[in-house]
Amino acid sequence: MRRLPTIATLTALVAGITAAQPKDFNAYPEHITPYLQRMFSDGQGKFAWRDNYPGGVDAWRNETRAALSDRIGLGAIAAQAGAFEPRVILSPPDDMGGYTRQQGAIETEPSVTVAFWLLKPKGDGPYPLALLPHGHDTAGHDTHIGLARSDGHRKKIEEEDRDVAVQAVERGFLAIAPATRGMAAGGVPDLHDRHGKRDCRAQQMHCLLAGRTAMGERVWDMMRLIDWAAARDDVDASRILVMGNSGGGMVTIYTAALDTRVTVAVPSCSFCALASPSGYIYHCDCNLVPGLLDFGDLADIAGLTSPRAMLAVNGREDPLFDPKDVERAAGRTKAIYTAAGAPDRFDHQWGHAGHRFYSDLMWPFVMAHIGE
Repeated sequence: MRRLPTIATLTALVAGITAAQPKDFNAYPEHITPYLQRMFSDGQGKFAWRDNYPGGVDAWRNETRAALSDRIGLGAIAAQAGAFEPRVILSPPDDMGGYTRQQGAIETEPSVTVAFWLLKPKGDGPYPLALLPHGHDTAGHDTHIGLARSDGHRKKIEEEDRDVAVQAVERGFLAIAPATRGMAAGGVPDLHDRHGKRDCRAQQMHCLLAGRTAMGERVWDMMRLIDWAAARDDVDASRILVMGNSGGGMVTIYTAALDTRVTVAVPSCSFCALASPSGYIYHCDCNLVPGLLDFGDLADIAGLTSPRAMLAVNGREDPLFDPKDVERAAGRTKAIYTAAGAPDRFDHQWGHAGHRFYSDLMWPFVMAHIGE
């Protein structure tokens, strides 16, 4: 007698079929779609790049960068920090063979301390700087130095090229792997689960009440790390790489857009339109900035990095983004770089798998542009 499949077997089969089906990122009810389409149409923002922008691309960059800095709350953070001078402490270095590794912490504003790892090649330098913010990762910045917390974590690091700080120092960079505020331990906790059991959202909500954004805080921290590192004798401040995956890629895009000291930016598995044509928002709440559509789209923010080099990498099998909206964003940023006279300094590439780093794509681009 033929045995019928168990409920558990059927459930697993249905789940597998569902997972294999592509997401419909435009599946809002028909009565909602026109409302969302009005808000999320391409290029409507007053700071969105357009060929007839008064004063051309230089004026657009200057005006938009200043407005964006204000919008994400950098001015509010500076005012609330007052005359505070960031402080850094470093542990004694550990010899890792071809490089040294130190634990560090920087107080970027009063009572706010950001932990980081510092990896340095052996020698005197000066070395190019690699700043490597992480995204939503329970292991935080430990992942970027290959410090595994379990066998499964170690396997993920190895298979998904996640030890980017080690990759950087082995290529001659002084590498800093910082904890990303709101996505690492030590941020504002989601007390009583008021914000969906997500500490990153708790951080964002507290920021918004104070005239800040979580993204503004993250960019502020990256800028203070660049200040400190650029003043070191062993750092070549004319060659600065910022690279991150997922939420770390978003930090990369904004930091490069707002801090012109960044030479090369590599956002991984984060570059996309902010929303689908019918309004599906792709990025986590903690990455968003109120009124950002005034600036067009994330592609316009990325375009502020022009004419400095940027490589955007996405995974073909990453379920978080619709490839059509990734390609749409890449085309828009490419147009900005073309207007800036640097079409060869922006590239978008597809990795073969999912939501991860792609060393084989990232490092050839970085090494080709970091010395320019």
